Amino acid sequence: MPEIIECESGSHPVVDAHGRPLEVGSPVRYGGTGTTGHVTEILCDQDGAWAVIDTNGLLYKLESLTLLSDLKEKEEMGERLFSKEEIEERMDKAAEDAKEAKLDDANLESGG
Repeated sequence: MPEIIECESGSHPVVDAHGRPLEVGSPVRYGGTGTTGHVTEILCDQDGAWAVIDTNGLLYKLESLTLLSDLKEKEEMGERLFSKEEIEERMDKAAEDAKEAKLDDANLESGG
């Protein structure tokens, strides 16, 4: 049986979008943006029940989250060294792209 949280707006079951119980430490995904993280806090106010996610500190409605079986930690990106040839190749491509770019005011609209 899932936990029930009481607040001004009433009683809310502490469950995800599929009815699975959530708790502090649960790995979750927010479907709107794909943000993943662990629940650090579960709150309730006049608008309903919310979970705070550790990756960004934002609040998410419980019913918008999906419980994950496991959450892999992102690997740190290491330093990468580029050769002189790779740098020159990228600079040449950027110069070509700049030549092809066209700036015009065909879609410019003014107010008034």
